[in-house]
Amino acid sequence: MCYNPPAMTSRNRFETIFLLLLILLAAVLRWYRLTAQDIWGDEAFSIWLSQQPLNAVIAGASDTHPPFYPFLLFLWIPLAGTTAFATRTLSVLIGILAVPLVFVLANRLTQRPRVKWFAAILMTVSPLMIYYSQETRMYELVTILALASTYFVLRWFEEASPRVSLLYLFSTLLAIYTHYSAFFVLVAQNIFVLRRVRHQRTTLVRWLGVQGLLIVAYVPWIVVQTGFLREKANARFEEWGWAGIEMIFGKTLLAFSAGLTTDFPVAHLAAILCAIFGTLGIYTLIRRRESQAWLAPMYALVPVTIAYIVNPIMPFFFERYVLVALPGFLLLIAFGLDYLDELDHRAQIGMTMALMFFALDANWNFYFDETYAKGKYGRMMTYVSQHAQPGDVLILNNPLQKPLYQYYAPANVPAYFFPDGGASLEEPPVRKQLETLAKKSSRVWLVMFGNPAEYDPTGYLERWFGANAFKSYVGGYVDARLILYTMASAPPTIQRSTRYRLGDHIQLIGYDLNQADLTPGQTLLLTLHWKTAAPMAQRYTVFAHMIGGINPATQSPVWAQMDSEPVGGSRPTDAWQANETIDDRHGLLIPHSTPPGEYLIEVGMYDSATLARLPVFDENGDRLPDDRVILGTVRVVAR
Repeated sequence: MCYNPPAMTSRNRFETIFLLLLILLAAVLRWYRLTAQDIWGDEAFSIWLSQQPLNAVIAGASDTHPPFYPFLLFLWIPLAGTTAFATRTLSVLIGILAVPLVFVLANRLTQRPRVKWFAAILMTVSPLMIYYSQETRMYELVTILALASTYFVLRWFEEASPRVSLLYLFSTLLAIYTHYSAFFVLVAQNIFVLRRVRHQRTTLVRWLGVQGLLIVAYVPWIVVQTGFLREKANARFEEWGWAGIEMIFGKTLLAFSAGLTTDFPVAHLAAILCAIFGTLGIYTLIRRRESQAWLAPMYALVPVTIAYIVNPIMPFFFERYVLVALPGFLLLIAFGLDYLDELDHRAQIGMTMALMFFALDANWNFYFDETYAKGKYGRMMTYVSQHAQPGDVLILNNPLQKPLYQYYAPANVPAYFFPDGGASLEEPPVRKQLETLAKKSSRVWLVMFGNPAEYDPTGYLERWFGANAFKSYVGGYVDARLILYTMASAPPTIQRSTRYRLGDHIQLIGYDLNQADLTPGQTLLLTLHWKTAAPMAQRYTVFAHMIGGINPATQSPVWAQMDSEPVGGSRPTDAWQANETIDDRHGLLIPHSTPPGEYLIEVGMYDSATLARLPVFDENGDRLPDDRVILGTVRVVAR
């Protein structure tokens, strides 16, 4: 006797086509502008780790996270490559699965047909899911695996077969071997299941047996990684107060509602709306008494609550650590929208469109607004490569940027890490090595990556270069700062004494220039000699500009400039002592587009908070126009 499956109705065909369209839209949104952003630090580490021998990839102690994602990337890279597009495509393919998975989960949670569609639509356009779908990290993978695991929990109630138990065990095991946040969902699942089967002895024993297998299977990783994680932990129990609640629950609500790329007024409005519909969703569950659907609020709230509980012993909190709870959050909103649809269909359409608008705004910002770039390290290294000259070197302050540097390393500039290999800048041999290297170089590109206080707490690198070199360029690149220092190869050819007063106490007593004639691409080395008649409480920024005719392209008279606190930022004016001479070096890098001609050099000081210049007085006490000192002229000549 043959089994004939029921024929597909027109309604089923429509639902299938619409779901496929949602999946296609999810794919487009996750692939769109996939390479627009540079690979950032954590991504570079993932790529680096997954290119190591297999035993290093899965052995632990290289990363704080479990090894399944690096292992998956280890298999993927030989097939696809290490480009941003190739490595992020793995996350895209994983992220697309969220749409059908949340659809089938919602379909089993409730008999209300609209809930599964609301959930699928919200998941399709979710800014946070799109954000992490375009990242070579494990957060999208753990979210999908936890979502699959939760789906099999419901299947387990309906069909407690060995096959379903195995599928649940397999998806959950992969989830907890991907990221620790999977345990947050596992706790939510156990609360839900134990609440339902507490009086069903056979079912309870079977469930606890599966949980026991998960624990046994995870013991090897616990043994391997406990010591490494203990080093990272840092107890801060004061974060169990209101500030911790506001940070974790508040940041999570904002991120789940509007992603990480929305301005605060819009983000808060989206969060308020989502909170209303989430609350309405819980009210709906109470009103309808759908016991199975109570998995949704547990799925949404338990992981975030656990994140709050464990936060004091973790190094820090980021919204990505609770991304696993986002499907539960979207399901709650879907229940709320479904209830609103019962009350007023037009109101439901209006609110759904409002949620779509918030998602569109966040995704638009993510795609196009540089304010929300995760990193610009690649652009920084491209700038170095394009502007490097023979004799240049790169000095990098933080060894944690090694994978990122190796990914983007310019071929034409040698690089050195200070400190490196566990050494400290406080050690005299390391300082001597740095000074010898710098003095043999014509220019030094210094990369300050991450938090310099962790690797150069005294600011030695910038203090040394500020006192011994001429800062010629400063650029910010999100997670790094690039500074170009030009080393003096000969004594200055122009040395002048001056008698100018800035404000009440600061005196410009002289200046030096290395040359009067320059070609485009060269750097004018200017040293200003300051004194103060009395200590000051205010910090001022020094400006040094080369000005001339108006540039037709920019309508700006400034052709080259360096604005900085004195001595490369290492000697702020509020630390000057009375009658102390401050030798303040500035490098004016002459752009290649500078036409031949004579240019003026102007200097002065201003308050960086207000941009108000300090008044400047000559030796007769007369205030100078524009509150600046004109040191003289230099000539730019053709090459």
